[in-house]
Amino acid sequence: MQTVFTPKLCIECDACVDICPTDCITFTENGEELDLRGRLTAPSLHLDQPLYISDALKTGRIMAKDEDVCLHCGLCAERCPTGAWDMQKFLLEITHAGTGCRKPQRKAA
Repeated sequence: MQTVFTPKLCIECDACVDICPTDCITFTENGEELDLRGRLTAPSLHLDQPLYISDALKTGRIMAKDEDVCLHCGLCAERCPTGAWDMQKFLLEITHAGTGCRKPQRKAA
């Protein structure tokens, strides 16, 4: 499951921020990435992990979510009064190595 955010439905009531058990959701002014990471409710220290940044909301602020700490529990979607948050299933396809990548088996003597 993954969280999907629709900015045009958001009224910035902060219900999702209040219910989030990991504090991974923040409504703030947009800015340079390093500055923005420091202003998150739970500052993001893993620079290799991208943040999810929404388009500008009605107030001009953005919603930032740190995917590194999100549990995908769905509480934000349950709490959202406008349906701006939604939980959706997705299919993760992983490439598997073929038989040519396996070590040859040794025959017993």
